[in-house]
Amino acid sequence: MNDALLYLHLVLAVLICALLLAAKVRRWRRLSAAAALLLLLTGAHNFATRMQAPPPGWHALAGIKALAGLHALAMVFLLARGGPEEKERRWRKSALISAGLTLGMGLYLSNILR
Repeated sequence: MNDALLYLHLVLAVLICALLLAAKVRRWRRLSAAAALLLLLTGAHNFATRMQAPPPGWHALAGIKALAGLHALAMVFLLARGGPEEKERRWRKSALISAGLTLGMGLYLSNILR
């Protein structure tokens, strides 16, 4: 079950990044919002169940990763709601940067730091 949730989490992250890159968040509004909510829930579950003995210095990086991830999800929700084109471009750019930072830090924390 844990592995299935981990893979679901990864698929949802890739789906949101693909929607952001294709600028289709507003068109696929319900899918984007549902994917963002599920991503948040699976991430919280993975965080609670997989981190039994964290290495030193892990907590600070995990906190930054969580904040960057929450920023990316907030931008997805704003993009799903819609707004002026100039703001949407800025929101999409910041969401992609935060999502990339979150994915990179997640890979580092789960594969390299362990």
